[in-house]
Amino acid sequence: MNATAKQFVIRHLVGAKANQVEEFDFNGHNELTLGRSNDSDIQFDPEIDTVVSREHGKIVKEGPLAFVLIDNNSRNGIFVNKTRVKGQTSIEPGDEIQLGNNGPAFIFDIDPRPAELMPATRLVEVVKPTNEFVPLEVSESTPIKTGIGKQTFERVINTERSKSRRTLWAAMAAAFVIFGSLGFVFWNSTREDQAEMDAKYNQALQKQQEEARIQMVALQEKVERGKPISTAAIASANTDKVVKIFISWELYEVQENEELYHEYRPDAQGTFRPLFVQTQNGIEPYLVTKKKSLVGLPVGSTGTGSGFVVSSDGQILTNRHVGAAWKTRYSGFAWNNFPGYLVQGLDKTGQPVLAKEPTVGAEQIFGWVPSEATMVDGRPAQVEGRNKYLKVVFANTSQPYEARLITPSQSHDVALIKVDVNNLAPVTLKDNYGSVKAGEEIIVMGYPGGAPQQRVVRKSNDPFKPNAEVFEVASPVTSPGHVQQVVASSTEFSTKQSGFGDSYQLDLNATGGGNSGGPMFDEKGNVIGIYYAGGGDARQGIISFAIPIKYGMELLKTPKSE
Repeated sequence: MNATAKQFVIRHLVGAKANQVEEFDFNGHNELTLGRSNDSDIQFDPEIDTVVSREHGKIVKEGPLAFVLIDNNSRNGIFVNKTRVKGQTSIEPGDEIQLGNNGPAFIFDIDPRPAELMPATRLVEVVKPTNEFVPLEVSESTPIKTGIGKQTFERVINTERSKSRRTLWAAMAAAFVIFGSLGFVFWNSTREDQAEMDAKYNQALQKQQEEARIQMVALQEKVERGKPISTAAIASANTDKVVKIFISWELYEVQENEELYHEYRPDAQGTFRPLFVQTQNGIEPYLVTKKKSLVGLPVGSTGTGSGFVVSSDGQILTNRHVGAAWKTRYSGFAWNNFPGYLVQGLDKTGQPVLAKEPTVGAEQIFGWVPSEATMVDGRPAQVEGRNKYLKVVFANTSQPYEARLITPSQSHDVALIKVDVNNLAPVTLKDNYGSVKAGEEIIVMGYPGGAPQQRVVRKSNDPFKPNAEVFEVASPVTSPGHVQQVVASSTEFSTKQSGFGDSYQLDLNATGGGNSGGPMFDEKGNVIGIYYAGGGDARQGIISFAIPIKYGMELLKTPKSE
């Protein structure tokens, strides 16, 4: 490196450190370690940046103008300019580095950058499972790292099985461990102190509710006059109507009422490969019931999404991939372990007979929908998805309410769920899909996974459950933007058709995983769409999509016999 270059510069684009810049002096750092470990030079948030491994990788300065990025065999991999790193690769100042699929991203640079080190022109590899516009729930099902052996894979299996038995309460208990010292302080506080804190909290909540009521009155007056309403007024009037949704689902074989697993088998090098079977409808994962699984992963996932109240008795609209996630494209494969084996039949013991070589590529199975599976244990079978839990938390509270699925839409990514809570204030719905124009201002509200989460420590007054606990407070995020274009798929609106489906294309940058199912408001505070998908990157720009509200309103109509 010439004498003028003094330090590494890391410019964070996506993740908990978005918009932050970190600098490291060359004299003290010939390499930068990346990970969630406290020992990492570039440390990522252990709770938000969950796709990052503890010791994910490192950047090494090998010569005056030579830098190498090394992947420490991480579970989710490293991408340089959207190209997956296999082991290690050379990098240059200006390269974009991303940890995991849809994980935190940053620009690698040096300061000052020498004139001779101009950004190089690169070919960007297009990997279908990475770059398609995807539903954006925050899934905790993470791929298995490349080349893992039997012991590691079995440890992952045990972890997944253990996760499938956990509930939302177990996750909250884990949070308590993190904040144990703070909880101890609360434990030692007096009941009088706790009562005073509760009183202040209730007073603040009442004040907030009163301010929201005043804002609602002012908003209604503006609506009646037909005038646009400020983003702040719309957010204030609708905050209590936007909910955070916690989900966990599983896939079952109907006849035996057994949970289903996707089977894996090791190749000659000890890497566990996924198994698939050819059916009349195409290639499917080779599924078996839990009791027959030798080495497999449960079909399902956990995550969070958003929703909004549409009736006073607790009806809530959200995305189908949130409320009934088994009816949408599955993302829980161990993508790093492709290609997979095709099952050619069963032996006398009922075990699958595999092809000699793994030939099933990720592109052949990408887009598989779990509810459309037709084979179990190598035989025709009927499957169904079930929510292990479906919980709703209202804005600025931490109390979860049990919800149930009412119905998913048959025509778009919409679902109707319900909580048994009455006297709720619903949003105002308006179906104006045929008249919305490009350039119109909109607002999306929801709970993106990358946003900082508020937590509260509460001392228990229950003598039979005395320990304090840490609860996450649902904190909605408001994202203003514009309609870039109206995408039509049916001849009802245009002769131009799109396989993407009726949608609004948006220019939002502050949304992301967890925002799925959030309401999209027009400039007068009416909900005209439901946020559901996004794609792109920091260089090309983030593009988001919302569903016209007409598809949600269809689920609210009283069914009539034909």
